[in-house]
Amino acid sequence: MKRIAMMSLGLAALFMGTAAQASPEMIAKGDKLHAEKCAACHKAPHDAKFYESRVGKKIQSKASLTTMVSSCANHFNIDWFDDDVAAVSEYLNAKYYKLK
Repeated sequence: MKRIAMMSLGLAALFMGTAAQASPEMIAKGDKLHAEKCAACHKAPHDAKFYESRVGKKIQSKASLTTMVSSCANHFNIDWFDDDVAAVSEYLNAKYYKLK
């Protein structure tokens, strides 16, 4: 548990450091990874309304979004590197959350 918390903090720091650098390529990579590994596993439809309902609850910042993506990847044993988690987080933020 301690290791996961440390990884989440590290990912949050990574994400915060790259937030200003989100490129269209990074967002496109996140879109692809999300479509391949995330969308099909969720039972609830994950449309704009679903994501918007999360803003202000568990997802209150870019760091909390990154932590949630990392937690999901760990829970489902998705073998992503930190840049993959950051790309999916950037994609979700650009498309749905619009966090600054």
